[in-house]
Amino acid sequence: MIVPPRRAVTRFFVPLIDVLILLFCIFLLMPFVSEPPVEAPDKKPQPAEPLPDSVPELQRQLAEARARLARMERTTQLKLADRLSVRVLQIDKRDGTLYYFDPDRQEVRTEADAQRLIVQQKTIASAGGGAKDVLFLILYPTDSSGFPTKKQEEQIRHWFRDWALKFE
Repeated sequence: MIVPPRRAVTRFFVPLIDVLILLFCIFLLMPFVSEPPVEAPDKKPQPAEPLPDSVPELQRQLAEARARLARMERTTQLKLADRLSVRVLQIDKRDGTLYYFDPDRQEVRTEADAQRLIVQQKTIASAGGGAKDVLFLILYPTDSSGFPTKKQEEQIRHWFRDWALKFE
C-alpha cells in the first residue's frame, strides 16, 4: 500500500515552479507584445540641408531635377539590346578552363587575362558611340563533367567582381 509523505513539500514547490515558469514566459514575450514608441506629432523631420531663400536658386535646382528626371526616363526607355553588350565565355569540360572565341580560342587563366578581356570588351562596347554595359555570360559544359569546381567558380566571380556576370 502507498503511504503519502508526512510533510507535503510538493504542495508548496510545484505551484511555485508553475508560477515562476509563467512569469518567465511573460518576460520572454514582452518585446513582441509591447508597442513601438510613438513620436510626438509636433516634431517634423528636418531636411538635411536648408532650402535656399532665393527664387532663382530654387528655379535652377528645379531645372536640374527635371533634366535629371528626363535623362533617367530616356535611359529606361532604351531597349535592352541598345544598352547591353553580351560576351559569351565557356568552361572547358576537360579541365574547367575559362575560354572564349575571338576568332580563335582564347583562354582566361589569370586575373590579368580577365582584366585584359574586360578592358577589350568595354572599349568594343563603347566604340559604337553610346556607353553600353557589358554582361559576361559564362556557359557551363553541356555534360556533367564536374567542372567548374566550387573553387574555380569563386575565382571567376572574383575576377569579374565589378562587372555583370551570369552563369548559365
